[in-house]
Amino acid sequence: MSKVDETFDFANSMVLEWGQDAVFVRKTGSVYDPNTGEVTQNEQRIDVKIVITNLDIKETSGLYQVNDVKIVLDPVQVNYIYITEQDYFEVPSAFGVNVMKVINPTTYRGDNPVGYVIIARPQ
Repeated sequence: MSKVDETFDFANSMVLEWGQDAVFVRKTGSVYDPNTGEVTQNEQRIDVKIVITNLDIKETSGLYQVNDVKIVLDPVQVNYIYITEQDYFEVPSAFGVNVMKVINPTTYRGDNPVGYVIIARPQ
């Protein structure tokens, strides 16, 4: 582990202490069936721990909705994949499963990130 990893790896300790269980669903591609004309979307499902927080008013800049949330995810859990707006989280709750669509994924430190901070929208 490099000095940068040791200094700025904030996600791992935060998620271990405050995280809750969720499923990260990654869209991995689609398959077209020429016989039926249907397109089937392939998904990869990964069990993860995430920290969900509210957005601070100064973070929103008028671009997000009131119910949007910030999700902190340790990149080791998803093998440092590139998260896109097609992906989403399934978060269990007392009322069932909340689906939270990725709106704005942000990584810290490029190719081998030390953390993801993701703006997500409950569906």
